[in-house]
Amino acid sequence: MKVLLYDDHIFVTEAIAAYFTAKDPGVDIDQCQTISAVKECLTIHVPDIIISDVLSDEDAGFSLFHHILQTYPGIKIIAYTSISNSFIIQSLLDIGVFRVVNKKENLAHLWAIVLEIYEDNNKQKNIGKPLIQLTSREKEIVLYLKEGFSAKEIGDLLGTSVNTINNQKNTLLEKFECTNSTDLVIRLAQMGLISVL
Repeated sequence: MKVLLYDDHIFVTEAIAAYFTAKDPGVDIDQCQTISAVKECLTIHVPDIIISDVLSDEDAGFSLFHHILQTYPGIKIIAYTSISNSFIIQSLLDIGVFRVVNKKENLAHLWAIVLEIYEDNNKQKNIGKPLIQLTSREKEIVLYLKEGFSAKEIGDLLGTSVNTINNQKNTLLEKFECTNSTDLVIRLAQMGLISVL
């Protein structure tokens, strides 16, 4: 997990970095105190998450967030601010900021949001990448089941016995926790293992 921290006060980024590193020594953290440093960091490697102050000596935050969200749409931004004005908070959310966290919140709250983003990113990456694969024979059987063929018809087409086909079908039902062939076909299509077209 890569996190970029931006605040014009170094003690803020150092406190967050120390807390996060204590929670997970493997977290990769960059700290920036200027907007130009943030932009330079982004050209070197793109983080998963940016935790950024909203008001700094250089910028109100909005133009930086616009730049990041347009140039790097996959990055999640957490605005870490002392601002409590509901209009400004809503405006930040409207432009695409993932979450607004008040600096009065403890760092455990901030860390929990970081973990939420990280876990969600991992889920998104794993969509369409099933951990379980079908053997070529299993795929043949499922495709015939999808077409509505009986075990006997599939056995004839594949040159094997009805018992063998039924055993393989039952193994598939158990493997994917399905109660019938229709459920099995739907489940495998949802997992991206077969096409229903």
